[in-house]
Amino acid sequence: MALKLDSKLRIGVITIHRRTEPAAGPWQPSIDEMHELVELVDRSGYDSLWCGDHISFPAAILDPLLQLAQAAVVSRRLMLGTSVYLLPLRHPVPVAKQVATLDHLSEGRFIFGVGVGGEFAREYEACGVPINERGPRLTEAIGILRKLWTGQPTSHEGRYYGAFHDVPMQPPARQAGGPPIWCGGRSDGALRRAGRLADGWIAYAITPEMFKTGLEKIAQAASEAGRGDAAFGTGHLLFTRLDDTYEKALDAATATLSQR
Repeated sequence: MALKLDSKLRIGVITIHRRTEPAAGPWQPSIDEMHELVELVDRSGYDSLWCGDHISFPAAILDPLLQLAQAAVVSRRLMLGTSVYLLPLRHPVPVAKQVATLDHLSEGRFIFGVGVGGEFAREYEACGVPINERGPRLTEAIGILRKLWTGQPTSHEGRYYGAFHDVPMQPPARQAGGPPIWCGGRSDGALRRAGRLADGWIAYAITPEMFKTGLEKIAQAASEAGRGDAAFGTGHLLFTRLDDTYEKALDAATATLSQR
């Protein structure tokens, strides 16, 4: 069964979280710089603004939920999203509260992109989370988020996040059922999770053929879960670099990405 995909192409920007020129020195975050960036993206006619997430990363990076809270005030038009938030590093209950708050601050313009990461194992070590548990932790956490966002008394018993009973979270998320959850990833496990549990998929550094195959696997998982008729969003994270020539841009991009 085919997924119900939106045929309209929308283009967004993922925030620049560091300077790429070594001569510029260490990046010092500035509220004015962030404000100007959001205004520029809005004024330039882009559809959305996204932020990545890492606890520990080779480059300087801000917390995405806090950064997007500022963006929600600066722009009253742009869709906002995380691409992607490493949910397994956190307990989902306080995250549910933070995301519901951001959903209200953005007036329902928020997409919660989540993923497992794993390329920087020290993040998991620092947070006390076994890296081999990141997939099932994400699966369990998504279920907790969706229940808490309803605002109704919620109970949960699970392997990774313990048990709680009759816990309401008020106010509920602004969007009915909570913000759309888009799962990132390229592995078969990530694609199955997206099909079974998510409202969309964020692809990353893959070919058009891999994108097509990924959607087919997601559609199969969605059908098996009895949700093949659900609307489904898609996104693809692309890296770009501007310079005087193609060769200069390629060299600079290669040098930057080699640090990941």
